[in-house]
Amino acid sequence: MRVGVCVLTDLPWAEAEPVWQEIEDLGYHHAWTYDHLIWDPMNSEKWYSTVVTLAGVAAVTSRIPLGFWVSSPNFRHPAAFARELVGLQDLSGGRILCGVGSGGEPDAQVLGEELSRGARTRRLREFMEVLGRSLAEDHVNHDGEFYRVVDYRNVAGLDQAPPKLIVAANGPRALQLAVEHEAWATTGLGGESVDEWWENIAKLRRMADEAGGEGIDSYLYLDSAPRFSLDSAEFCLDQIGRAEELGFTDVVLTWPRGSWPYEGNPDVVREVASKLRLNGN
Repeated sequence: MRVGVCVLTDLPWAEAEPVWQEIEDLGYHHAWTYDHLIWDPMNSEKWYSTVVTLAGVAAVTSRIPLGFWVSSPNFRHPAAFARELVGLQDLSGGRILCGVGSGGEPDAQVLGEELSRGARTRRLREFMEVLGRSLAEDHVNHDGEFYRVVDYRNVAGLDQAPPKLIVAANGPRALQLAVEHEAWATTGLGGESVDEWWENIAKLRRMADEAGGEGIDSYLYLDSAPRFSLDSAEFCLDQIGRAEELGFTDVVLTWPRGSWPYEGNPDVVREVASKLRLNGN
């Protein structure tokens, strides 16, 4: 079981830099940040660029994979985004992970977009196709329902392995896309209690396995549950164990903040790392 930590983009770099460095030093397997124009629970607070943040993190870390949790077509064009990812992949020495989902309402509303859920799912499939080609090919041309690309050049990207693409999915059509890409991320289907949340995660896991997803890399965001995963080290370790029992290969926690949401004590992150012996101690 691999364990990662997500750091929100609300901190100025002078405060954020030591957090990211500590996550690497503690031995966690990957580190992430949100990718939104706006996130409802913090829409009146500071919010910095994901790409700029990860560029800074890449420059001050050396080992840990760095990820987008998660990007969406709501405000990104796949060819233009590919250029950003190629640059980050070069800067980080090949450590970039990129979760991609269909996108939620707040980001879409900022740009005045109105699409049905079905249209967003179709757009996600096309986005992934164009993004994948723009990362791995040169002279990309595409004329689809949502995107048109004319001779996109990717000379720099041909010199390196492309970033790993992970499809965020909570429904059957997106799950099928995740299976095709052999990497799946999920926040689950909700629940009023922790046990109900896990019951819904188990249903989703079965749905993924029935779609052919058994054995693929699968990332579960533990802090979409009703209780913060880092309330205590004991609770966190129990949640990690439950995810492993269901066949998830990876879980993602959230670095605690000083206030809601994700209010908690960073010492719990350190205790969990110690109990899991992530740094070999």
